[in-house]
Amino acid sequence: MYAGPNLQPGDPATTVDGGGTFSYNGAVGLAPETYTDSLGNSVTAMNGHVDPRPIMDVGVMNGNIPAPLMAIDEDDEFFLTLTNVGQIMRPDLFEQHTVHFHGYPNASAFYDGVPDASVAINIGGSFTYYYLAPDAGTYFWHCHITPPEHLQMGMVGQLYVRPRQNRVPATTTLYASLQAQQQDLRTACPLGSDTVHSDILCSNPLPAVNTGATGGGKYAYNDGDGSTAYDVEYPLQIHGFDPSFHFVGMTFNPEQFTDMKDKYFLLNGRSYPDTVTPGPLKTQSTDGANHFAQPLPSIINIPAGKKALLRISDLDVTEYQTLASLGIPMHVIALNAKLLRDQAGNNLNYNTNSITLAGGESIDVILDASDTTKYPSGSVFYLYTPNLDHLSNDAENFGGLMTEVRIN
Repeated sequence: MYAGPNLQPGDPATTVDGGGTFSYNGAVGLAPETYTDSLGNSVTAMNGHVDPRPIMDVGVMNGNIPAPLMAIDEDDEFFLTLTNVGQIMRPDLFEQHTVHFHGYPNASAFYDGVPDASVAINIGGSFTYYYLAPDAGTYFWHCHITPPEHLQMGMVGQLYVRPRQNRVPATTTLYASLQAQQQDLRTACPLGSDTVHSDILCSNPLPAVNTGATGGGKYAYNDGDGSTAYDVEYPLQIHGFDPSFHFVGMTFNPEQFTDMKDKYFLLNGRSYPDTVTPGPLKTQSTDGANHFAQPLPSIINIPAGKKALLRISDLDVTEYQTLASLGIPMHVIALNAKLLRDQAGNNLNYNTNSITLAGGESIDVILDASDTTKYPSGSVFYLYTPNLDHLSNDAENFGGLMTEVRIN
């Protein structure tokens, strides 16, 4: 299978097969076409043609985990073309594939990827999904044909949407900006005395207190008070791996869904100590080329005196997952892409030393290292799971969900 956004020439392109994904750079996706507009300007546009060569060359040969990370800005229009090319090593398989954006507020079920209400792609077919990004938050996407199997095989990745508030100038208060946003019917949040038009499902009301905070920074949500401000952000995707399930699938045997049990636990596709290895992990294949199976490290580098936003998604199928922070409290600001705030505008965010997620859940956490006396440059802390059986790779006594938080 091949999955990639409709890219401009030179943008990174991404391919996906049944075991995960493979990333490389090149002019791929919708082919460019140059023309002259009515003013005599040379304009490069997309002609709607998908180049099949890199899809066939790479799409069925390489895999990486997790699947491609997608990061877009609120109000962006996002196009994703999915091509199902099958697998050379498993010609007996004829399964369809889809892309489902989990928890994402799609305007139409047609693009939601659930086969009961949308389109599924047969081998040899392609389909272009369309999404409008109306709501900031951390989500993820996956194949919705036999989801347990295809999530286990790596057809799952994170998606997050950055808020409009990032575009608020430093001369404007965040409170006034959020008031203006509430006039947009896509994100309106009528509450208070207007009981006729009030929305009990409103998840982003105005804050109870106008802090006077102004724009010009980075924010996880449209908070209106600066409570979700951060300096650097890191996506952390938790994944589990059942070697027996993969083995029987590779050897043409029936897959034991009821006995599925993860024995390897991964952060961004890696177990400790690979989680703190910088850069992509590569393997030289028989063709002599380096293939990048695990492109995303899990090291969390925080500049001294700054804050880091962790966008954590549990992409697991069989297990609850817990992450704990030693030394730096985890300031939880949102759960499942919803800002922790009640309808009266009171912030419900809290500090904790650990979070627990079920499969399909996401959480946004800020690590605040602004106190340089507590968190001086050069200090190292750990983010790990207290579930000791998740700190190993099967029978080995190392690995699992652990990484380092480094103050630079």
